[in-house]
Amino acid sequence: MTRVLILGIPRSGTTWSGRALGATEHTAYVNEPDGFVDPYAFRIMVDHGEHPAIAPGAPAPDYERLWRGAFAGGRPADTLRDRAARFLYARTPVEARRAARASHDLGPRLRAVRHLATPLVGAPGARHVVVKTVLACLSAEWLVRHCADARVLYVERNPYNVLSSWRDLGFVRNGREYRRVAAWAEDRWGIVRPDDDGPHLALQTFFFGVLTAALRETAAGHPEWVRTTHEHLCVDSAARFADLAATLGLEWGPRAAAFVTESDLTDSAEAATAADRPFRTRRATAEQPDRWRERLSTEERSIIDRTLAAFPFDLVPETD
Repeated sequence: MTRVLILGIPRSGTTWSGRALGATEHTAYVNEPDGFVDPYAFRIMVDHGEHPAIAPGAPAPDYERLWRGAFAGGRPADTLRDRAARFLYARTPVEARRAARASHDLGPRLRAVRHLATPLVGAPGARHVVVKTVLACLSAEWLVRHCADARVLYVERNPYNVLSSWRDLGFVRNGREYRRVAAWAEDRWGIVRPDDDGPHLALQTFFFGVLTAALRETAAGHPEWVRTTHEHLCVDSAARFADLAATLGLEWGPRAAAFVTESDLTDSAEAATAADRPFRTRRATAEQPDRWRERLSTEERSIIDRTLAAFPFDLVPETD
């Protein structure tokens, strides 16, 4: 079985990449097994945070079970216990889940979810498994050591594009999580977070910088990783995804080709509608690389540049 792990940060093009590669022949696609929709992932977040920072070699048996199930094919266990956890979790409002993660005050229903939650299990008949995550940036080294046979694809995107999206979607609102990640960054690199009373974009940029620098730091020790950018994949997308699939040991076919073709909106009216639905993967692909130019003001770019300049790994984007 070929196992592929897609790493990146939120809004960097990992979902598009994951769905394209997940549509290859005989492939099970597992989208964010550590994300916000799975009850077992909720259990992990309660114990380790939304962005776990697990050191290489540290024991983390629950986290290991999560990833073992994901790389087996990532399907719900469908036991009575699993069904009960999913039933209760699905009927808990998203805001209540978010508040519980931020406060650790779970309440009776989410305590039951945490107790009953079951890891994912294998997908029968899958020849390949593609797993995508945007929440393992601070634990990437732990993850690749425990999933040593997985081929890693690291996807990046122009910071201006990522952060204009984060700004519009209001990312970085969980104060407890933000402070935890900021403390991790200060301990690791000596970088101090922006003041809470400053522009929210500065806080978002700092959070972006921590996650991106952590991934780049890990990637520097793994020259075998396959690296690409969202901007690269937006040009001649079908051919470049086909090449990427071959590099990763996946089998490109008509279903994957159709997905890439259908995800590119050339009709301007459809493209305008899609822009209002930010978590969909259908976009006017050719317009994506330079969208930041019309979305960010000069002052906003200055905030981003000043904040990213404090980080290692040259995070400030180059522009012409």
